Amino acid sequence: MSDDRESRVALVTGGLRGLGRAMSLGLAKAGHPVVAVGHIESDVAEITAEAEKIGAGKRFHPLVADLREKNECDRVVAESRERFGRVDILVNNAGLTFTYIDPARFRRNSLQRFWMVGDEIVDNVIATNYLAADRLTRRVAPEMIDRRWGRIVNVTTKLDTMNRVGTHPYGASKAALEMATEVWAKDAVDTGLTVNIV
Repeated sequence: MSDDRESRVALVTGGLRGLGRAMSLGLAKAGHPVVAVGHIESDVAEITAEAEKIGAGKRFHPLVADLREKNECDRVVAESRERFGRVDILVNNAGLTFTYIDPARFRRNSLQRFWMVGDEIVDNVIATNYLAADRLTRRVAPEMIDRRWGRIVNVTTKLDTMNRVGTHPYGASKAALEMATEVWAKDAVDTGLTVNIV
């Protein structure tokens, strides 16, 4: 691959639906090879068809993975490299939100407070929203630094969503990712790697 803008390989988590889907298809439309990762198998056929409609079929690779698991993070990075040779751009967009944490929140008059949230939900939200981003970033950053070019983009949320009543553990997971982003950006100064928040 040449080293121009058109050939930057992007890995987008949460990339099969919602905001991630729009980012994956937008990057592909702009000419970038894209690995779009999601956890729902049934999303693959539709996004593949959309990628083909915009002429990105050969440079678009949907991938189903459970990013809560560190071996799955390893597999995603390995498959991205096998398919396109490297990873230049990582968009950490995968996230479990209120529809997972408290699906009934909009059908009742009270919010779920932090002491009402079970261990499994906390574990899954932290693993998806923070640990997956941390693991993937640490796996791709060295190659980006070696090439003196890389982009990490972490998708978070606004402060008043993080600290609002009834947002545990979503807010905590996004706050962790924001603080990690600040540290990673400082660590990466003068390396050619930039780390930012959207």
